[in-house]
Amino acid sequence: MEHTEVVVVGGGPTGMTVAGDLARAGRSVVVLERRPQPHPASRAFATMPRTLELLDSREVGGRSITDQLLEQGATVPQVNLWPGAAVRLADLDSPHPYVLVAPQTVVDGLLADRAQAEGATVIRGSEVVDIDQDADGVTVTTADTSWRASYVVAADGAHSTVRRLLDIGFPGRAVLSSVVLADVLLEHPPTGPGLTLGTTPEAFGFPRRTATAGTGR
Repeated sequence: MEHTEVVVVGGGPTGMTVAGDLARAGRSVVVLERRPQPHPASRAFATMPRTLELLDSREVGGRSITDQLLEQGATVPQVNLWPGAAVRLADLDSPHPYVLVAPQTVVDGLLADRAQAEGATVIRGSEVVDIDQDADGVTVTTADTSWRASYVVAADGAHSTVRRLLDIGFPGRAVLSSVVLADVLLEHPPTGPGLTLGTTPEAFGFPRRTATAGTGR
């Protein structure tokens, strides 16, 4: 049986941010992430102004995460939803009046680096299979070990294993549709300012304009 103050289940942006903040506050933290390696796809590639403001106050290697993200991505001043409808982020009263377009792997990597630099332990390839809470704390069991903690943070996404194990309902409703997420190269990427939502009756996508590739979703 291993011991820590907080177990964070899920090593995405939410889990790593919580882990880094708690570790910085002096708590002992372990992050359990079921994937053995970081997800390689772009995934959620648009970071919004308020998120950039929050990441400005979090550092890794002595520099703010936002500053490092800006070096690895591109900024766009507006989101074009359809002809005649656009969200003009350039009009916001913010130090970051734009969307930052960068693969989620970049954001995940910086947040993971920060969490570990602050003292959190990140264990990949560790899937939670059981949780047992009592009056003194929580026991979190994985395939190869058990962790005893005072608290558990469920940051394991929409299909949360923690929520299922604790039989906690999701107060939402199912949507009868499906989405395939893909990184693709566009032979003829769109032109013009901003991040553009392209739609057809069968598909939608946010092409990312760069010199070499577009990211469609």
